[in-house]
Amino acid sequence: MKYTVVILACLSIALVACTPYPRYSTHAANTPMERGPRVEMYHTDDFISLGLILQDYLGTPYGARMRVGQGLDCSLFTQQVFWKFNRTELPRTAEDQFRAGRPVSTRRLEFGDLVFYRTDGRTISHVGIYVGYNEFMHVSSSRGVIVSSMGEQYWAERYVGARRILSLRGPSN
Repeated sequence: MKYTVVILACLSIALVACTPYPRYSTHAANTPMERGPRVEMYHTDDFISLGLILQDYLGTPYGARMRVGQGLDCSLFTQQVFWKFNRTELPRTAEDQFRAGRPVSTRRLEFGDLVFYRTDGRTISHVGIYVGYNEFMHVSSSRGVIVSSMGEQYWAERYVGARRILSLRGPSN
């Protein structure tokens, strides 16, 4: 009887010790990214195609003649990239492009999403294309088409939101 109590006590301690420690706490920094049902499936060739179009623009100066009578700015850049990629027509201004597509949270950003900023303090005045790893490609008035970090203080303070424009092929296509 004495041994049975000792064995049961040891077994209880062993079972409690083997209980898995919660992988995630309730603190936001340790919780997994927001997940939801995935409507679109990206294919490698889509990433490559869009990536090659974006690469062609890298280093293009601000105001470069891209169309007769127009110089390259942020919204013309996004407009041309999406037209070249899959003939998607975007409105001409960043503010109007913000009304296109569907909203997407910062935690769910994917390659090709449009990211918007309020750089003039009043209206949505800047747009870029999310390229992953918390970075976006956009047209800088001083440096032309560049890649910047969304985490830079300047951009983080001016971030307004994002829109998903692309409806890439699903698994059945």
